[in-house]
Amino acid sequence: MEGHLIVAEREGIDGAAEYVRAARDGVGGAYRLAGYLLGDATEAQDAVQDALVKAWRSWSDLRDREAFGSWFDRIVVNVCRDRMRRHRTLRMVDLESAGEIEAADDFGSMLASDEVAGAVARLGVDHRIVIALRFWQDLSLEQVAERLDVPLGTVKSRLHYALRALRLELGGRPDEA
Repeated sequence: MEGHLIVAEREGIDGAAEYVRAARDGVGGAYRLAGYLLGDATEAQDAVQDALVKAWRSWSDLRDREAFGSWFDRIVVNVCRDRMRRHRTLRMVDLESAGEIEAADDFGSMLASDEVAGAVARLGVDHRIVIALRFWQDLSLEQVAERLDVPLGTVKSRLHYALRALRLELGGRPDEA
């Protein structure tokens, strides 16, 4: 990504090399997380780029550099949340290239072909984020709460209602396990 190159050229800045190493290690997972949440490869790339810029601007505020992964995940999730809320109802696509975009977008085609992933994509923003972090990234409830900076009870509640909505949409009863 371009952000890596710009930062890497400015080695004189305090901690730039350390930031580049941490960002390189985390950018792949961040892209996959953003893609899963947003359902669109281009949106995911833009979200990760925005998150990299935000992380760079706040790099000096990060006290525990070993916690970069969870800190960066929180930034990515917040950027994705903002994007999902902004683009909730309207999505513009050039009709001439619509077929090309769908074929080239791995996230979009995956969500379209997977019934469960499609149902997750239709959840509300906060529910989708909790499902993605809990099951897609395989984080514990405590880790999800830490990444979202919300109480554990909030995570449990969101997960409960998200799973209930998924059960209903996929043809189950809301009280099924």
